[in-house]
Amino acid sequence: MEYRSTLLSLTCGCALFLTACESSPKNLTIRDSAGNYVTTSDFRAMDRAEFFRSMNAGLEDYDNQLAELRVRSNELGGDTLAEFADCEESLTKKRTDFVNQMAIARNALDDDWPEERSETVDCYEELREALSETYDDVLDR
Repeated sequence: MEYRSTLLSLTCGCALFLTACESSPKNLTIRDSAGNYVTTSDFRAMDRAEFFRSMNAGLEDYDNQLAELRVRSNELGGDTLAEFADCEESLTKKRTDFVNQMAIARNALDDDWPEERSETVDCYEELREALSETYDDVLDR
C-alpha cells in the first residue's frame, strides 16, 4: 500500500512538473522596458533555458539587422555596396562561429556549463561588435 502511495505521489509530481514546463511561452525574447535586449551581465546570470532563448532572440535580431544593412547597401550602391561585400564574408564566419559555440554550450556537462556560457557570451559580443563596426564602415557614420 505504501508503495502505491509513493508511486502515485511521484506520478502526480512529474505530471505537475511537465504541465508547468509546457505552459512557458515558446517564443519568449528577453528585453527591457524600452525593447532592448538584456545586457551581457544578465546573460551570465541566466539559467540554461533563459540563456538559449535570449541567445536565439539575439541571433534573430542580428540576422534582421544584417538583412536591413544588405538592403540599404543595395539601395545606396557603389562604394557602399562594395564595402558591404567586403565585410559580409567576415560577418558570416562570425555568425557560424557563434552558432557552433551555442551548440557546444548546449551540450556542455553541468560542470562545464559556466565556462561554456561565458565563452558563448564572448562570442555573441564579438558578433554584435562586428555588425556594429560594419554599420559604421558601410554607412560611414
